[in-house]
Amino acid sequence: MKQIQIFLLFTLIFVGCNLQSQTIIHPKFAPIGFHPFESPNQPRLYENRLDYNGKWVVEPNILFSVETYLRGTKLSWRVMPGFYTDALSQPAMFIHVGLKYSFLQIWRSSFDIAAGPTLNFREDWNKVPGYIPEGNYNLNGNWENKLDILAELEYKFFLSDRVDITASALYGHSYNTFTFTFGIRYWISTTIKHPIDCGSCPFDKTSNKPQRR
Repeated sequence: MKQIQIFLLFTLIFVGCNLQSQTIIHPKFAPIGFHPFESPNQPRLYENRLDYNGKWVVEPNILFSVETYLRGTKLSWRVMPGFYTDALSQPAMFIHVGLKYSFLQIWRSSFDIAAGPTLNFREDWNKVPGYIPEGNYNLNGNWENKLDILAELEYKFFLSDRVDITASALYGHSYNTFTFTFGIRYWISTTIKHPIDCGSCPFDKTSNKPQRR
């Protein structure tokens, strides 16, 4: 797809321009989707549902983000694609660009919020017998697409100077759907572009204490 080629080119440029500042690569995995809102297609078309009402559905999702900090280790921006199997067991993907902010840090634990626009793609659901249109998707060949807003609440635990593990709740990658991710963040570069004071952050190399980057 042309959109994927454009995204990959944009990602390579993004990484190349930021390798000398705080840049992180972040693969994540999400095993299930949560559908709390009523749908005319739920649960009868949700083949991999885990409960009778189709609220919980097996929707394996692989996400990969590239993130760089704008100031200290608080505010960053990122690009993140995701590839998954949707509620109708068909291929789907999304491309997200957004801002991320760290609002709470307690020793090695940190909490972030993130938000930004996302372009969602899925194989045409109208070809599925019994499907009732929903979500106002735009048809483009054999695929549908929809511009939406993605939001995420993320927990990070710092393992070392360059490695963190994460867990998050994410909404907006698919129509009216939450998912829950697990991942590993690796710091390609820990050079601080615009440093700020940090008196209680682990792994700060300028201090004798175990401080943050």
